[in-house]
Parts: sequence; C-alpha cells; structure tokens
Amino acid sequence: MNKQLKGDVAKYVKQTPLDQELSPGATPRRYEPKGGVNKHNARIHRESKISDSKNLEFSFRKPFKPKGRHTYIQCDNCGYITSGTTATAGIICPECKKFSTVSEVLDDE
Repeated sequence: MNKQLKGDVAKYVKQTPLDQELSPGATPRRYEPKGGVNKHNARIHRESKISDSKNLEFSFRKPFKPKGRHTYIQCDNCGYITSGTTATAGIICPECKKFSTVSEVLDDE
C-alpha cells in the first residue's frame, strides 16, 4: 500500500464519527487514484498492450490459490457440525459463541 493512500485513509478514518450509521451512498465506493480514474485505466490498458506486443514468455494473471479439501468439522465444546477445510484448526462456534478447537467428522458408510 502506498504512503499517500495510507495517509488518506488514516485522515478519513480520524474525521469520520464512529457513533452514527452512514446512509447509503454517503461515502465514495473506492479510492480515486491521483490524476483520476480514466487516466488510471488508460495507463493500465496502455501497459497491457505494450506487454502483449512483446510476445513475452510469461503472462500476467492472478496467482493460483490452492483450494483446501472441504470436509465437515465438529466443535469440540458443543458438538456443532459445520463445513470447513482439512486445515481448519479452530473456529468461533456460532452455536456456543466461543472459540474452540475442531475435529473432523468421519462418515461411517
């Protein structure tokens, strides 16, 4: 995150009263880049065209995010069963409202 964005966000948060609810549309939806959104988008498209024309050996895309294997897990405090991944070690249980470790529910078929 660049310093200007960080400073702008901090300044906005300090000026915003936290004890009232905001009406819809009271705040802008996103951060306006320096020079405007149109110039920002034009720069992105221009740079993309340049990289496409150079026939690079690689491509720019979103990084791969491995998906964990989904399974059913059980709260060790109250026995509430929910879905999660095999890597889940603990949850804030919606049933007992406490943080608890979890164990995988094994299907007996």
